[in-house]
Amino acid sequence: MQASYNKSAEGIINKGLAKLEQADFTARLYKHDATLWKTEEAHTKIINNSLGWTEVYNWTLERLPEIKAFASEVKNEFKHVVLMGMGGSSLAPEVLRVIFGKSEGWPELLVLDSTNPDWVSCVRGKIDPAKTLFIFASKSGGTVEPSSQFAYFFDEVGKVKENAGENFIAITDPGTGLETLAKEKNFRKIFINKSDIGGRFSALSFFGMVPAALCGIDVEKILLSAKEAGEEFKNDKASAAAKLGSLMGCAFAEGKDKLTLVMPEGVKVFGLWVEQLVAESTGKEDKGVVPVAGEQLHKGFDYKNDRIFACISCDCACNKAICAETEALKASDHPFFEVKMKDKYAIGSMFLLWEVATAACGAIMEIDPFDQPNVQAAKTIAKNLLNDLAAGKTDPQTYLDIIVSDNLKGKVNLETLGRDIVGTLKGNDYLAVLPYMHNSAANDELFTALRDKLFTQTKHAVLFGYGPRYLHSTGQLHKGDGNNGVFLIISADAENDVKIPGAAYGFNDLVNAQALGDFKALAEKGRRVIKVHVKKPLAQGLKKLASLF
Repeated sequence: MQASYNKSAEGIINKGLAKLEQADFTARLYKHDATLWKTEEAHTKIINNSLGWTEVYNWTLERLPEIKAFASEVKNEFKHVVLMGMGGSSLAPEVLRVIFGKSEGWPELLVLDSTNPDWVSCVRGKIDPAKTLFIFASKSGGTVEPSSQFAYFFDEVGKVKENAGENFIAITDPGTGLETLAKEKNFRKIFINKSDIGGRFSALSFFGMVPAALCGIDVEKILLSAKEAGEEFKNDKASAAAKLGSLMGCAFAEGKDKLTLVMPEGVKVFGLWVEQLVAESTGKEDKGVVPVAGEQLHKGFDYKNDRIFACISCDCACNKAICAETEALKASDHPFFEVKMKDKYAIGSMFLLWEVATAACGAIMEIDPFDQPNVQAAKTIAKNLLNDLAAGKTDPQTYLDIIVSDNLKGKVNLETLGRDIVGTLKGNDYLAVLPYMHNSAANDELFTALRDKLFTQTKHAVLFGYGPRYLHSTGQLHKGDGNNGVFLIISADAENDVKIPGAAYGFNDLVNAQALGDFKALAEKGRRVIKVHVKKPLAQGLKKLASLF
């Protein structure tokens, strides 16, 4: 694998490689030695059941005939495939969907990883339920987002077909509630995944490869790309993956904790997947590598000294070669690492590169990269809010315009919101803008401009993520790192609510309960967090909010 780095990164990488050599990292990783990261039983139990990803490409290749046979079976029956999932079960398919686009003669893939009713309605408006294959993808089978999406779309298909289950398949671990549900509802197919793989490490398993194959992508080429890279990583102690992990882990120790991802337009979406992998794996025990994905590269590179830069370049037809600005960045004083994709099928090798690098980074940082100890808190609070709503005890719509955590009371108000937020930033802090709304083109444009404006004003890294998706991604980092984040959560009244069959609430209540749940979870962890609720009409409310900065 072709990788390069500048002088500023070289010294950091060499320190990390020495640490990995001393730990015999490569050999122990492929022996699945949990003590590489932790020796406590509570951790080793988790780690021992989390290392099946290291050579999963072989496992999936063996099952490729099953995947291909099913893809051929349904190819001409459906116009769309809708993936219902969150985090690890949705981001890899989203990456592949964007990079490869629609394949002629195959169904089009749509990825729904939100509970925002406007987002749900957008997907519903694009499809004919009778001609759509739905994938319910969940490692546990109990995640609220795809469960709610399933309830809605199963009801929609049931309105036009007697046996709605014919339009559904499941991807899950053995023995889950989802496997039971799929059998009860007569799903068309159940794909049982390897159980010893965490969701964020599952891209090369059924979770990533089945949705891709159903849409005509040649997943065999992707898997063979990963296999080729895997042989290199397994036999070279100073591989590109080891070097990248060394840079991430040792740069963190030197106070350079902002991993800034620089990617050409054609593979830019890959940053979402890397963001989830790195943030959820390293953001714990008051530590954390902070991935900065989707940020515009600023001329002059006037960044704080807390940055490292990682670039994927690609000369293949689907992407432009690395731009002149990135070449200039490579010549700057900021640590810079670049790896080159030979073609778009090499995305398989990129998945594996970052997985091995993240495992190496975790070993250097002496953390368990395979647990997520702080993810459950926001889920529990949101569930309690919805239970109260079902019992008639509260109404999630009665939010204040702005609420703040205790450590910001008296320091933030709506009229001076922008100035007040900027005033809370110090040292190597980052700011995270977290809207719980539809990822429409208009919203993307507004938040991109806001993010750029905030960086220009502060020079602090500005993270961005749509909720509730980020809860299964950077959400762990937000609550587990060294408390150097300031969080702006933005909830909203949806333009049109969508009812969830069998529930006492709709998607609007659900998504707003999730936003409030995360606010409370962050506040309980002592984080500096502000939540703003935008009333209808949404476009006008968002413009007013943006004008405050």
